[in-house]
Amino acid sequence: MKIGLQTWGSEGDVRPFVALAAGLVRAGHHVTLVVTDDPARDYSAQAEQYGFSLRMVPNTAIADPAELDVLRQSIIAAGNPLRQAEMIMTHGFDPVMERMYAASRELCAASELVIGHFFVFPLRVAAERAGVPVASVNLVHNCIPSAQVCPPGLPDLGRWFYPLGWKLARAVINRIFLPRVNALRLREGLVPDRDVMGQTWAAERLNLIAVSRRFCSPPSDWDRRHRVCGFLSFADDGAGEPFPPGLDDFLAVGPAPVYFTFGSMMSHNMERIRETAALWRQAVMLAGCRAVFQLPCDDPSEFDDGSRIFAVRRSPYAQVFPCCAAVVHHGGAGTTQSSLRAGVPSVVVAHMADQTFWGSELRRLGVAGRTLGRNGLSARALATEIGTVLATPAMADTAAAIGREIASEDGVGLAVRLIEETFANESHAACLWQHEPSVRNPH
Repeated sequence: MKIGLQTWGSEGDVRPFVALAAGLVRAGHHVTLVVTDDPARDYSAQAEQYGFSLRMVPNTAIADPAELDVLRQSIIAAGNPLRQAEMIMTHGFDPVMERMYAASRELCAASELVIGHFFVFPLRVAAERAGVPVASVNLVHNCIPSAQVCPPGLPDLGRWFYPLGWKLARAVINRIFLPRVNALRLREGLVPDRDVMGQTWAAERLNLIAVSRRFCSPPSDWDRRHRVCGFLSFADDGAGEPFPPGLDDFLAVGPAPVYFTFGSMMSHNMERIRETAALWRQAVMLAGCRAVFQLPCDDPSEFDDGSRIFAVRRSPYAQVFPCCAAVVHHGGAGTTQSSLRAGVPSVVVAHMADQTFWGSELRRLGVAGRTLGRNGLSARALATEIGTVLATPAMADTAAAIGREIASEDGVGLAVRLIEETFANESHAACLWQHEPSVRNPH
């Protein structure tokens, strides 16, 4: 089958699609992946390695890395999750939406099935117009309403509150996203969506929830289109990536260190890097631990501190995290997954709303303490949380058990199987698309 994939966002939104593309190729499908990501990132090596076609659709409105860095820091500083979401859409999505839609139409014209990141509503519009079946991939499990689950970000007042809470959550999400979605749908002659979480972000036939069942046991009131498949990742992720020189020696000569990374949330401005490194260093001294700092600079060695701190530009998480006592991170989906697969507890410093959710989930599982916020973060608060994690052996034991469980899952394999079962024997010519009656002006 000819299958088209399309994603948008940070590296954490792209890597699951790279893994899924590779899995579909292994299963005998012809795969094309369309990526809209940081303009400086290139996935052509992965495309060549795993045998899928790649098309990049960069956001040229923020092609300057310095400008992108300023924007990212402004979003973080905004603090309010609703304001952050609006800024992300205004600066990160809207300027490239038309180019994404053009790529979506081309992808649909060349595919028998398309699969999209749940945010990429242009792909669903293009699929409806082309009569091509579509599936969605949801990288977080907090966007599907259920009377059995408290909406994220709201206080858990009991089950009586959940329907009201979801009504409020729907209203907020619809206010931000629905005008954008329906502007394109109306322009293309389609009936407008009424609800983002129920329609726009979840395909009618298959919506893959790409998280571990350890996080998400499907509520009984979800319909069958929502299928939890597990994290979409490579079993040997990072296995071929070399250690930075000297890191293996550092890991071998003392107590297990704490790994510090804010991933894609880190500024590339050297002044900001030094500010963050100074905060981390003070937290390390207060907590009395050893540490590995991941810093996006050309020469991270300037931040080394003898036997206590070792700085790297990047390192293979799958190999390094298991050697660490804990991971201090921003709560991104990818780093959250990596820390859990390694069986290591976390200290989460959330920069944006979805990261606060992942922090709360790690705490619920018993592998993290309270989630800290990046704005106003103090070294003392960070050191206190690190000390709590290091002084709680039960967290390490729980993380190790969860790590073994998640490592045994095959998210890509299950996702491929669900895709094949749902869309068996589909062809572009034979498919009668379910949304066809919603077309307002087919001519």
